[in-house]
Amino acid sequence: MNQDDDVTRDEDFQEVLKALLSGYQPFLEHELELARSTDALAKEEAANPPSCEDEITLANRLFASLANEDVAIRILPKDLRDRFGPADQWRWCLLHIRCCLLFGWLVCRTCSFRARAYYIERYWRCVREIIGTPVQAQPTAEERRDLQILVDALANAYKPYLQSELASLDARGVSDEIIAGTVDCDEGAQEASQVFERLLTPEFSRALLGSAAIEKHRADPFFNFCRCWCLCAIRFGCCLARARTLVDVYRCLAWYRRCLRDCFRPLYCELDKPFDCVPDEPNLDLKAMVVPIIGSAGGLGFTHYTLEWSTNNVNFHPTHFIYPPLPGNSTQGNSPVNNGLLAWLDTTTLNAGTYFLRLTVFGVNATHVCNGSFSLFKKDVAIRGVDNVFSLDTGWPDPAAMFVETVPALCSRPAGQFEMSFRNCLSIEGGAYVGGCDGRRVKRYSLEYKLGFETNPLSGGWIALPAPYNDIEYTTAAQQRAVNDRMGTSVLTSYWGPDCLVPIAFPPWCLLNDSAALLYPNSWYTHQPGTCDLSGLITIRLTVEDTLGGLYYDTQRVWIDNKPLTAYITIDSVPKCADLFVSNFAKPPDCGVPWNVPLRGIAFDELIDETLPPTRPNLNFDYYTLSIEKQGGPTLSIPIDPKDCCYFGTSRVGDPGTRCGVVIGPQTLGTLAQFDLRSVDLKCKSQVPCMQPIPDSFALERGTCCVYIFRLYVHDRSVSPCESSTAYADWPVKICNDLQ
Repeated sequence: MNQDDDVTRDEDFQEVLKALLSGYQPFLEHELELARSTDALAKEEAANPPSCEDEITLANRLFASLANEDVAIRILPKDLRDRFGPADQWRWCLLHIRCCLLFGWLVCRTCSFRARAYYIERYWRCVREIIGTPVQAQPTAEERRDLQILVDALANAYKPYLQSELASLDARGVSDEIIAGTVDCDEGAQEASQVFERLLTPEFSRALLGSAAIEKHRADPFFNFCRCWCLCAIRFGCCLARARTLVDVYRCLAWYRRCLRDCFRPLYCELDKPFDCVPDEPNLDLKAMVVPIIGSAGGLGFTHYTLEWSTNNVNFHPTHFIYPPLPGNSTQGNSPVNNGLLAWLDTTTLNAGTYFLRLTVFGVNATHVCNGSFSLFKKDVAIRGVDNVFSLDTGWPDPAAMFVETVPALCSRPAGQFEMSFRNCLSIEGGAYVGGCDGRRVKRYSLEYKLGFETNPLSGGWIALPAPYNDIEYTTAAQQRAVNDRMGTSVLTSYWGPDCLVPIAFPPWCLLNDSAALLYPNSWYTHQPGTCDLSGLITIRLTVEDTLGGLYYDTQRVWIDNKPLTAYITIDSVPKCADLFVSNFAKPPDCGVPWNVPLRGIAFDELIDETLPPTRPNLNFDYYTLSIEKQGGPTLSIPIDPKDCCYFGTSRVGDPGTRCGVVIGPQTLGTLAQFDLRSVDLKCKSQVPCMQPIPDSFALERGTCCVYIFRLYVHDRSVSPCESSTAYADWPVKICNDLQ
């Protein structure tokens, strides 16, 4: 039997169909006349330029017959309309159904959100006029607020549909679906209809009808059905807008009648999705990982529905659900749903595993409960940190994310945020976990790297990290324990080591040992002794394979700096460990004039990549400092720039003439600072700027000598837990204060 037989083979349906076709007949006859005369067609076009008012006029002409009360009532199956008694008691609803029908037809002939918002306004005016509270020509402040609520509701109703359409632009797999016959010309029709279900929320209805009308009719037994009737009318109008033939019109009317019969169903519910193994997915609007809950909740007398979850099918929790429309609420769903989105389950903080769902539909005098279950599949495949640095400028899912730091202001150097680099031993932190579904867990994970910046994990040229942490395979039951799950910021550069599987509180303390049962953290040593390898920008790839053969990837760019720092200090006129006579520099020996000793040398950090510009992080130099220590006495810092009393040199000085130990040119010395010898003279030390107070124990009586050591420290900004990012040099001399 044809699926339409149950709703089309009675006198009422035939009368409504005749009335509907009577609206189409004049229109089609006029169109046929135009088809016979191109001149008449041209005149018609010239006399009637396109306008929105013409669209509305056409809609009213087509559906005028359906506005007849007798016809409108006959669309309801007789056994159903008798339940509500005389039409006088629910005429307020009957009258505004015409507006619902017109809105559905008009809005489905548009192409943009703004045009649909225009027809929302016309729909609003239509309803308000029919119920006797017409909108002012210049809307009041309250009316403006109501209209804004309607437009916001339209935006929230359309947003999931548009997001779904945007996601479908990822064409991978679509061709296979087309060939398999799972995609055809009707694709998306159900999703488009769900827009209207999301639209007709209680907030929308209050703004549409006005608070006074809502309060007046809230207690009517017909109140909840009226919403369902309006929704059916909107979708009927939309169906007619897309009808290409009268056969399509017939089908639309048959569907309309079935939709109205469904409005009289007792409370019902159904959980369609999720089931089996389901991964959570990010939701941009909710800023959460979610699993959409798809199903149905409605029926005669419907008021609302709720969802609950459990991990043991005993203790259920109403938390973590977000009910549409956006921005959503966490309490309940307030609108009936048919094969659509009931809620999002926020799984951001939930663990992988089996979840039981309970859907409860509430009516005026009854409830109805449905149950379901699914397995939540969690994937945590991410490189989040290196050497306990997690300061990515965006987030780990971004293939171009960079580890950044704020380089502080220092003397004349301004502060700024820059990409950072790492030296030698790299501890790589992150997640290498998949699980939550039976038979699907991590089989192995591996780490590789590639020179340069790469965003495609499937490209070639990847180099495995050295053993033992280049390939971690979970082969034994002991290795598959939860303690070895790599999640969050676990150390990925790990290796298998021993663990006690059966500990006891007395000797021998352990009844069962396993030599490869626990992952121990380690580091990847990138610096090859005697070379500068590995240095430069690289990309690290994490690959996770599950037990069903699925592969998951993440990549992360990292700068590695294994280039040497150079520190060298000298006094040109005074060899190391030789005597330095104050009189040679105190010219004249006047306390009011500096007695400068030029401290020369090299404070140099090689570029990580000599082919790139000298900017951070390629130029990783941080600063150098100078100090002088008196043998058996105090140490004083030497200002690099006495004018600003700055004790830090923030620019490289000199050049060692080598790169990675290979001579490329002559060594070049530069001036590191000037040391004022007045500092060592008891009579003149108080005149030295930037170094006050200078202790008496640091200075010399005239006619005495002592050993002093000039010390140079050169720093770069590389992060390394196992190797210093500082170079050191010194220049000891014996200073003799030979002044009279």
